[in-house]
Amino acid sequence: MLPLILLAGIGIANLVGGISSRNAGTPRYGALLICILTLPFAVATILSPIPYMFLVGVQTPLYTVGMIFLLLENHKVLLDLHRSELSNRQMAHHDLLTGLPNRAQNLKLFGELLAGPAPDATSPKSKLTVFCLDLDGFKAVNDGFGHATGDAVLVAVAERLRATVRDVDFACRLGGDEFVILLPDLTDDEAVSIARRVIARVSEPFAFAPAARIGVSIGIAAAPRDGATAGELLSAADRAMYEAKRCGKGGFVIHAPCVENVSLAPAMDAHGEVAVLAR
Repeated sequence: MLPLILLAGIGIANLVGGISSRNAGTPRYGALLICILTLPFAVATILSPIPYMFLVGVQTPLYTVGMIFLLLENHKVLLDLHRSELSNRQMAHHDLLTGLPNRAQNLKLFGELLAGPAPDATSPKSKLTVFCLDLDGFKAVNDGFGHATGDAVLVAVAERLRATVRDVDFACRLGGDEFVILLPDLTDDEAVSIARRVIARVSEPFAFAPAARIGVSIGIAAAPRDGATAGELLSAADRAMYEAKRCGKGGFVIHAPCVENVSLAPAMDAHGEVAVLAR
């Protein structure tokens, strides 16, 4: 009888050890299994008529508590590893200062959005609209107020961009004071409305530095009108953005490809904003 009891105890100990190491992801379930395995053995050994066998029963709850504690420690280690992985992934795909998607994540988002279904042929919406943004006057703020203020301005601009665009849109920071916004399923009129809101919102004074005033120039391109790849759309939006800066800054230009070697002046809207750039 004694050898069988000892073998049962060894088997239960092995099972409990395996549970504490393999069920770290679900500690409550693991603790329940450990109690189910050890409780009958502890009761049986305590009530056993074999001399001194009750000592094994008394030690069993202590062993159970120790294994549950080990299970919780394994859970903590696993949770820390998971958090570290999420943090590393966040740092690899997001700008450390603003928290916006970085250049690498921007290209990934481009691929996902361009690979999605296209709007109906009769729909006025573009599959993907791209805003290229460059802050006006940021260098003067950075030089005049210091890099700490410049960083605070970039963080505030990122928050304003998030608050201005739709939930389905993606605002990204490519570096420095250059930003890109990806807007799926958008008409030109809707793009103009969002561009105006972005310009107005970004141009508002900052509570932490009221004298640090900046603006933003925006270039707008749309797929498939201005390109079918991320490179083509970024290039078109970038050209439109530089045209907006050339025409006085603080406005936007919609890129519109036309016949090569034909030069047309950009049209101005009622607010003095550059509406269309013909290349």
